[in-house]
Amino acid sequence: MRLTTRFFVSTVLLVTVTVGGLLIAVERLLRERLVAGETAELEHEARLVAVALPPDSARWPDAARMLGELLGRRVTLIDPTGRVRGDTEFGRDALSRLENHAGRPEVRDALSTGSGAAQRLSASTNAPQLYVAVRGGPPGLAVVRVSATLAAIDAHVHAVQRAVAGAGLLAVIAAAVLAWGLSRSLARPLLELGNAARAIAQGREPSFPDVRIPEIADHATALRGMHDELESRFAELRRRQEETATLVASLTDGLIATDARGDIVTCNPAARRLLRLPAGGSLPPLSELFHDKAAREIVRDLMAGRVVESRELALGGRALLVTGRTLPDGGTLLVLRDISDLRRLEAVRRDFVANVSHELKTPLTSIVGYAETLAAEATAGSEAGRFAETILANARRMQRLVDDLLDLSRIESGGWHPAPAVVDVAAAARDAFAPFADRAAAGGVAFEATVPSEAAHVVADPEGLREIFTNLFDNALRHTARGGRLRVSAERVDGGIAVAV
Repeated sequence: MRLTTRFFVSTVLLVTVTVGGLLIAVERLLRERLVAGETAELEHEARLVAVALPPDSARWPDAARMLGELLGRRVTLIDPTGRVRGDTEFGRDALSRLENHAGRPEVRDALSTGSGAAQRLSASTNAPQLYVAVRGGPPGLAVVRVSATLAAIDAHVHAVQRAVAGAGLLAVIAAAVLAWGLSRSLARPLLELGNAARAIAQGREPSFPDVRIPEIADHATALRGMHDELESRFAELRRRQEETATLVASLTDGLIATDARGDIVTCNPAARRLLRLPAGGSLPPLSELFHDKAAREIVRDLMAGRVVESRELALGGRALLVTGRTLPDGGTLLVLRDISDLRRLEAVRRDFVANVSHELKTPLTSIVGYAETLAAEATAGSEAGRFAETILANARRMQRLVDDLLDLSRIESGGWHPAPAVVDVAAAARDAFAPFADRAAAGGVAFEATVPSEAAHVVADPEGLREIFTNLFDNALRHTARGGRLRVSAERVDGGIAVAV
């Protein structure tokens, strides 16, 4: 049901119910007032009759008929036993056939309180009657009752009801006309506001009504302000979206984003270039984009909600570094970085380091040999001997650096394969410290290996462990002051053994 119809029907119903309630209230109040007045008048007349009755009971029937005709009422005379001793409507001979009136409500009330009144249908006329009885009269008489028909009161009430009903009908018609006009004036701007709101929701330019009703005008102003604010925010969102699209398109790294179903929603030019995909063409779901086993495994991990951190992937002759994670909306984000040039440069560096190290190893061996010969033949404490010792120490240091470079080159190229074995930590530390013993003694540095029995042995590559100890001891002696202590300790931690220098 439309607003206009609802308002119109509600108003008409409200006025109709109000008029109906007014009719009922008028009928009840007016009838009560009229009946109360008639009751008082009948009671007054009954008391007059009680005073005017002759003391001779034989004359009571005639007196009742005469006084009733005089007053225009029905007069009934009742003795203490409830027997009717006189009645305007019945002759002397018929009085004995009338039923006993002691049980009538108005008679009971009159006998107990002095007066009583009751309304009921007349047995003779079947019309509503008002009966008023008072206690009194000459000796031998108990109650004088006077009654009158309520037809006049009903006629008066009905006349007033007709007048009120006519006025109420006019009020309903006037209210209907006013309600229709008011509902139209209220509904039109509300409907126009609804159309404007729908236009905003559909992205069309809205048309706002010119409203003169203050309460609705406030809503129109608020809706117009909301539209302006939305337009401003949409413009800002479009600007940011364009900036983001430009940024994504200019990235050198490939970027692929999917929705919660796995359909690709964003794929920048760099990703299309790295994956050799056609520019601007439609793309299959992410699960069907790759055919390489390693790449499909990465996609499965992503679709399962796992984070992919810097996995290297060989794809189409390129080395790609892949990072991926799940987005808050259930989609996924995949970043592809081309590290082919980096891997080529690393290979060149490894080859260069290996070649240079091999080239340096032979002359360093010769320098060490000559320096040892010079140091052995030099006179103790001579300047030539000191020079030879300095040359020998630095040459050996260079040899260690070259050996380290060669080891690093073998590790990076995959040419180094550890051979794990059970190694005594303390023994390995002492063996590695042996070449540094003279240097430590000259610097006043003491050596100590404190290894508990539960951490005495480890499974490791012996040569690799020796190299680690050698590097650590060399650094430790370089940074330990005279009188210091170089200490090796070990303890069991999380299923392994931690060694500290």
